[in-house]
Amino acid sequence: MKRTTLKLTLTFILAVCTLAGCGKDDSEHQINYKNNTAASTAASASSESSSAAAAASSENTEAVTTQSEASNDVTSYDYSAADLAGEWMQKDIGNILTVNDDGTFSLQYRNGGTRFGTVKIDAEDKTDGTKTCFYSFYESDNTLWAQFACSEKPFDEISSENEGGMTFIRNTTGKYLAPSIPEAKDVRDTLAFADRLMSGGGVDTDTASEYTTDDGTVYHKSASGFYKTTDSVRQYLREHMTEQFLSSEYASLFGTEHPKCIDVDGELYIEYRPIGGRYSFTDEDPAVDASAVNDSGYSIKIKNNDYGAEDTVVVEVVKEDGKWKISDVADSF
Repeated sequence: MKRTTLKLTLTFILAVCTLAGCGKDDSEHQINYKNNTAASTAASASSESSSAAAAASSENTEAVTTQSEASNDVTSYDYSAADLAGEWMQKDIGNILTVNDDGTFSLQYRNGGTRFGTVKIDAEDKTDGTKTCFYSFYESDNTLWAQFACSEKPFDEISSENEGGMTFIRNTTGKYLAPSIPEAKDVRDTLAFADRLMSGGGVDTDTASEYTTDDGTVYHKSASGFYKTTDSVRQYLREHMTEQFLSSEYASLFGTEHPKCIDVDGELYIEYRPIGGRYSFTDEDPAVDASAVNDSGYSIKIKNNDYGAEDTVVVEVVKEDGKWKISDVADSF
C-alpha cells in the first residue's frame, strides 16, 4: 500500500516537471523574448519615423495649399478698379464711360440713357495653370455687362470681346469730355423747369386743395407723383445746378419770407400766381461750345423764343459729382 502511494506520487511529480519544463535550458525562451523586444522596438521606431514623415508631409501639403490658395486669390494680383479711374470715350461711337476711385461707374450714351454699376476684378483659369484677370462691369442688379482683360500698366485703351466688342480710349487731355446733346438737353430742361416754378407753374396742382397764408398768399397742393415735397424739387434742381447758382438765382423758390414752394403737413404746395416766364426755349438741339469756360467747363447755347424774336441763351456748365451743372447764365434779360 505504501509502495503504491509512493509510486503514484513520483509519477505525479514527473508529470508536473514535464509540463513545466523542469531541468531544461530556458535560453530559447530568453532569445525569443529578446527577438520579440527588438522587433517591438524596431516597429515602434518605424512607427515614429512614419509619423514624423507624415507630419512633415502634412506641413508641406499645408504650405503648398496655402501657396495655391494665394495664387487663386484675385486680390493677390496687382489690379483694382482704381486703375480705370477717369473718363473713357467709346471708339467710333462717342459714349462716355466714367469710373470713380471707389469702383462705381456710369456710361452716358451719346443718344441718351445711362448705365450704372460697379467694377470688380475677376479671374479665369488657363490651361497652363495661370490666370487671366478682367475688369468686370456689373450693373446695379449684379448682372455682368462687360469684361475687359487686364493688361500691363499703364494703359490708355481697353477692349472687350462681349457686347459685340467695345473699345474705350482714356481721356488724357486733363479736361472733361464735352457734354453730349442729351446732357445739354437735361441742362436746358432743368433751367426751364426752374423758370416755370418762378412763374407759378412747372408742377401740376390740385386747385381744389388750397392753402392761404396769413398775408393772403394762395398756394395749391402738388398733384405730381414725383414732386411731393420741397426736398424733391430741390433734389431735381441740384442735379443740374451748382449750389451757388441755385442759391443766388433761385433763392426765392424756398425758405424766404415769401417762397414759391412750401410744405404743408409734409406735402408740397406751389404759389398760385401765374406770370410770364423769362424763357421759352425752342425744340432745336442745344449747341455745345468746345471752348472751355475754365479748366473743366463748357458753354451750352440754347435757342430761345423771346416773344417772336429769337435769341440765344448761353449757359455755362461745370462737372460736379459726374453731372454737368449750371454755374452761370447769360441772356438778354
